[in-house]
Amino acid sequence: MTGDAIDARQSYFTLENVSVSSAQLYGLRFNENITDVLLESSNFDNSQISGIYFPTAFSVNKFRMYNSTASNNAYWGIAAFQRQSQPTSVIDDVIISHCVFANNNPSNQQQGHQLYFEKLSNSVFSNLSVETPPGNIWIGIDINLLSRTDYANISILNSRVVRATPGSGVWVQARNDLFNPPAALNNVLIRGMNFSNCDTLIAFNRQISDMTVDKCDLSNYLVYGLVNFTDQGGTINASNNKWQSGAHPDTTVISGGLLTAGNPIISFMPSTNGIFVGMGIQGPGIPPGTTVVGLSPNTVSMSNAATANGFIPQIGFAFNFATSTDLVRTSLNFINFNSFLPHSIINQANQSFPTLAAAISGTTSGGTIWNLPSGLIAGNTVVDKNLTLIGPGAGFLHTPSRTTFENLTLNSATLNMGSDFAIDNTLTPNRVVIGDNNTLIVNGSITPGGIIEGGLRSDIFFGGAGASTGLTTVEDGVRDFRINRASGISLEAPINVSRLLFLQNGVVSLGNNIMSLSPNASIFNPSPATSYAGTNGTGTLNKYYSNNTPGLFNFAIGNNGAANAQVFLATPVFAPDAYVSAKTVNAIHPNNGCGTDYLNRYWELRQSGISGYTVWNKFGYQDADVVGNEATFNGAKYDGFQWISFSPVNVADNFFIITPTNSFGDYTAGNPGCLGGSNTIANLKVLLQGAYIGGGNMRTSLNGFNLLPLNQPYNNSQFNYSGTESVASIPAGVVDWIYVELRTTSNGAPVLNGKRAGFIKSDGSIVDLDGTSPLKFSSIPAGNYFVVLGHRNHLPVMSANAEALNNSSALYDFTTGLNKYFGNDAASLSGLFGMYGGDANKSFIISAADYTVVQNNLLQANYNDADLNLNGTVTTADFNVITPNLAKASQVPNYQ
Repeated sequence: MTGDAIDARQSYFTLENVSVSSAQLYGLRFNENITDVLLESSNFDNSQISGIYFPTAFSVNKFRMYNSTASNNAYWGIAAFQRQSQPTSVIDDVIISHCVFANNNPSNQQQGHQLYFEKLSNSVFSNLSVETPPGNIWIGIDINLLSRTDYANISILNSRVVRATPGSGVWVQARNDLFNPPAALNNVLIRGMNFSNCDTLIAFNRQISDMTVDKCDLSNYLVYGLVNFTDQGGTINASNNKWQSGAHPDTTVISGGLLTAGNPIISFMPSTNGIFVGMGIQGPGIPPGTTVVGLSPNTVSMSNAATANGFIPQIGFAFNFATSTDLVRTSLNFINFNSFLPHSIINQANQSFPTLAAAISGTTSGGTIWNLPSGLIAGNTVVDKNLTLIGPGAGFLHTPSRTTFENLTLNSATLNMGSDFAIDNTLTPNRVVIGDNNTLIVNGSITPGGIIEGGLRSDIFFGGAGASTGLTTVEDGVRDFRINRASGISLEAPINVSRLLFLQNGVVSLGNNIMSLSPNASIFNPSPATSYAGTNGTGTLNKYYSNNTPGLFNFAIGNNGAANAQVFLATPVFAPDAYVSAKTVNAIHPNNGCGTDYLNRYWELRQSGISGYTVWNKFGYQDADVVGNEATFNGAKYDGFQWISFSPVNVADNFFIITPTNSFGDYTAGNPGCLGGSNTIANLKVLLQGAYIGGGNMRTSLNGFNLLPLNQPYNNSQFNYSGTESVASIPAGVVDWIYVELRTTSNGAPVLNGKRAGFIKSDGSIVDLDGTSPLKFSSIPAGNYFVVLGHRNHLPVMSANAEALNNSSALYDFTTGLNKYFGNDAASLSGLFGMYGGDANKSFIISAADYTVVQNNLLQANYNDADLNLNGTVTTADFNVITPNLAKASQVPNYQ
């Protein structure tokens, strides 16, 4: 990309899971005063100048950078510059955590540090891995503050600086020189640092006060461990660190320079092997504007002669003394080290230990242990007390900084992770708390039982080449769930993912557990054929929605092969905790009546708390799922009572699309002749004795009083029908709901998909949910069928013979004669015939027990089975429907 990759000019923005690079300038450049920035799990790498850049003119407040990289940039990983004149700017309230700054400035350009700040206040750097490239001599972390005296509160915690070529690790300085207004910094804490191949580990310079260096390994410097070049009286509190050889630190004290009036030379004491004064010189007897014009081992040549004899207590930087030393300071400031430790692993009681096992044993009351070693900790590490363990660096993103346990066992204890940890073989958790921005890396197995506590900023990663393992209970879910293990893993409890399900390689088998994805969570599976959420039990993948959730979501699911389900919601209204659940089953759908030419797979999609929507779906399947002639397949949806056929499948790419509908259901593909494409209708007419008012008509009182339910009422044990027929309003002229089933034999069960609920109208016609069309059986092929009718308080009836049904079936009119009824028995209705009324208890026999149902419901004015005349109220008149029909029974064989 030319120019800046991202030019930031607005506050309140987030960059998450992005990769930013510029071939000309900066990856991310701040070009206005900006508030509230979050950079998370992003890469600011390979830009021509800097990964992240803060120009001189602009201030930034509340900057957060987590789990990200700024590496392989030509000059800086991150750089912030300050004005030399008012108004100055500042970067305030900064947290940079679990990040990597590596291999920036590979050509050793001037001032090309990995992290460089000329303005910074109220900021915390934690768990950073900083690595310089070969040939680079510039500082790893350089906080070089300019032009303001109100800088305060900077912490660098639990971080690691690794150098390929010797140079400095950390410099913190507030400069006061000839080129810039004075700067000052108060309160600096450096804790839990580790260094490799650094000449100077930590240096403080110029106007800094209240400095603490604590629990650091300062033993492996090449020249200096800790340097204090601050102003007169500046003191570093440096107790509780490890020095070289674990011994009492030695100290080199640098005196200031001597001036002689009329002489342009400053002489230094003691003798040194090279002096460098980096930012001009000033002091009593030095004329304003004096600069350095020459250097020698013991002197500095000035551009102007001194005007008076004098002593300069502090002059810039000093490097390359003849003897390496733990501590370097000027003669006018101090480094306190009341306690010095022989080992680098240190607990909160400031005890040090040679190994982690010794530290765990010796930290008798629990607490915190710093400076866990990187690399493999062999054997079985047993934690038998509540501990927080911290290793320096960003171990997940930077393998050399990672602490890896061969085996880790929690024995009736809680482990709080203070950094990223890996387990190669076996993790036996009692309770493991991942903590904010940490990643638990499991390369082996997890012993069943125990609890892993996650949270909105906790991540878990499954890697390694071992066998599949189960994942125990994860309380509070995780932010990122990542897997790169070909053998996969299986859930042993439900889990929530709040940001990213990263299916790099391997299957997450859900079993009977739900994996929930929060409204802002997404899925990334670069290898979709082998990486998915396996719905191999009753468990589902649930996606939660809010008003800001994108409408299109790809459910990366599978079962014996990937079978993704894409869902696009249009115009949805979301209630709190609204979600869509998805699963796929590698079997023929139980309501699929196709004997051949079908997909041996189906999907179940459900929603909760979503209204007013239409939904578009796309489903992918495997070659192995195809049974018969794939070229004959259409996609199909089952809505609970019938199949609806859609467009043909894409044979070449193995997918089908369900065009927008206003509900979810079950989905598969197959021949439309048996999956919703047959358009077989049942053109029927019958009368209900109880509602009959003469003249071939029935009363519609239930409809007039708005007592009819909007959902079919036959989902009870007597009818055992689970259909989902429902309407927004009852059509005009409807008497009641009626149940219809189709059989191929008189005494056989209903055919597959051969059950429906519809409406019976005042003239006896049976219609579909639109109130006018004959009842449709979209998944029943044309053929000869016995037609069974059922009603909630009338005896069921069946056609006398198997009737020919097709897409233009002739009317079958039960009202015209007894010969229309199987068993030749029906209620006589003044020359017409209908269904016997009075079966209030749905026993399919009219008996004295039906009187009891009426008696118990007298004066009820509702949709009531005891309302035998269907006038809307249960009265003694309903007894009159029972009495003439006592002992009448259903003639339908094997009914329910």
